Amino acid sequence: MTHAREITDMAGRKVVVPDQIRRIYAAQPYTHVLTYMLAPDMLIGHLSIINGPEKRFLRPEVADLPMLGGAPGSGPAVNMETVLAAKPDIVLMKGNAQSDVSRAAEKFTQIGLPVVFVDLEHIDDYPAGIEFFGRLIGREDKAKQLANHARKVLADVDRAVASIPDDRRVRVYYAESADGLATECDESFHADAIKRAGGVIVHHCLLKTHMGMEKVSLEQIIAYNPEVIVANDPQFEATVSADPRWAGIKAVAERRVWTVPHTPFNWIDRPPSVMRILGVQWLAKRFYPKAYPIDLRSELREFHQLFMGIKLGDEDLDKWLKP
Repeated sequence: MTHAREITDMAGRKVVVPDQIRRIYAAQPYTHVLTYMLAPDMLIGHLSIINGPEKRFLRPEVADLPMLGGAPGSGPAVNMETVLAAKPDIVLMKGNAQSDVSRAAEKFTQIGLPVVFVDLEHIDDYPAGIEFFGRLIGREDKAKQLANHARKVLADVDRAVASIPDDRRVRVYYAESADGLATECDESFHADAIKRAGGVIVHHCLLKTHMGMEKVSLEQIIAYNPEVIVANDPQFEATVSADPRWAGIKAVAERRVWTVPHTPFNWIDRPPSVMRILGVQWLAKRFYPKAYPIDLRSELREFHQLFMGIKLGDEDLDKWLKP
């Protein structure tokens, strides 16, 4: 017989969960990445198919897990029958006391699955969210190690960025699509990692939808003339240098177009997960190498070993550290 206990999740809800949690359905990318980092052996499946270059960075024990789908906005819709058949002990979702979590939990609680919310709303929430999850699943020591690493990285980046006068901050255009004409407003949470690293988002607007991806014209980008372009689609970086329409933009002319790595998950966005701890480091070092004089090669190795459980090869490090 499975013993139960009552916990208070990070949305302030009382939830009855098994005394020992062994199987987790992480219903959103935020919580899927968190579970992968701290308890990959507890994952029952992925939200979408992971293939291509990212798959080789997955831990072997999760590489062949089934694709279950996820909550709205997380890719393919969840197959509830498949989730039930996998017998998860809990469903893990993102939320806090300020969130309207009742609707998100409803479809799972109706079929008898306990839903636990963890606060991963903002970058500063990640350390506490990691520690809460560690207590929930009985892995406090590992969680504390990850959380302390995250706190140190953020504090070091904050000190470095604070030393840069406002008028010397790097002006950044965030290119999200293959053609480079989808971006984020300066206040969008999708751009938080860029801003935390000291980048100034050049596109000023009000976020129209939660999904972002604001459409802009090339003429607008030429007028912004950003110093750096952070690209979410590798196809953009691969083609923009040969496109004469972009040639006069400072970032392109000076070859400062950087594609965000995905190993095995996006370092800064989509999903905006705990991987942002690494993404903030990577960007801050590239934006301000003198103000933030870390050994980025060593930091990348350490993060992937500690959080991802994988050892990086020199070939991958060389690619992410290229000028």
